[in-house]
Amino acid sequence: MMPDVTALGQARDLMCRRRYEEALAIVTRLHNQARGHELAGNLALGYTLSVWGELAEHHAPAHAALAQVRDEAATALLAGPADRAQFGHVASLDKRLGDAAHTHALFLQLLERDAGSASTYAHMALPALIAVGDFALAERFLPDPERVVRKESAHLNYEFASRRRRVYTSAPRIEAGIHNYAAEIRKVLSVLEGRGRLDEARRLHAMAIDAIPATTLRRAVRTALLPGAKPWYERGRPDLRKERPKERLRHRRLLAKGARRLAT
Repeated sequence: MMPDVTALGQARDLMCRRRYEEALAIVTRLHNQARGHELAGNLALGYTLSVWGELAEHHAPAHAALAQVRDEAATALLAGPADRAQFGHVASLDKRLGDAAHTHALFLQLLERDAGSASTYAHMALPALIAVGDFALAERFLPDPERVVRKESAHLNYEFASRRRRVYTSAPRIEAGIHNYAAEIRKVLSVLEGRGRLDEARRLHAMAIDAIPATTLRRAVRTALLPGAKPWYERGRPDLRKERPKERLRHRRLLAKGARRLAT
């Protein structure tokens, strides 16, 4: 199911103008329309929950309503057979709610009920295990660190080397690739450091940088791996609670322009 970019643009615009209740009404309607479809490939659901998650950061009722959606999804997961897509859906909702503890607790329940099935989607629980500091459990499901570096660096190097052979797009593909690469490496490093494997963590950190031969790309990766580094999509993102009227107007125009571009 494809997203309704016009309605999503309206919700974002209303959110920028602090008309939160109206924005919540739109995302609730879009969610109800999308939830009856399969989770896999449901772009409408993903885009809607992304906007809803952003709204929840500014509006307590939106946060509570999204938490209720999460709770219903978790209840359905626990009531039925192991469902990888459904667990990923709940974990994604928890991420938007900033509730890693819920994902951690849910994964423990599923692990106790059926360890074999739970292990197949442990990678989706890994960020939450790291966030709550359960490094022992995270280490149990951590892939081979060197294999992660080799696999992820090969993908990023290919994306960079082939960028000029692809059809032009305004999508920040390389920036997203750098962000994803750094995120995967940071997960490995966090677990190693959390388990006291500091020498191995330092070696993997150097390996992750050295695995990128292109100078510009390697420099960007090194920056992305610094503690507290912001992802590319947040560096120019305005704080809706602090920006001035002219900045809000400019932001609304950019959102409208982006919505029109998506619609064409």
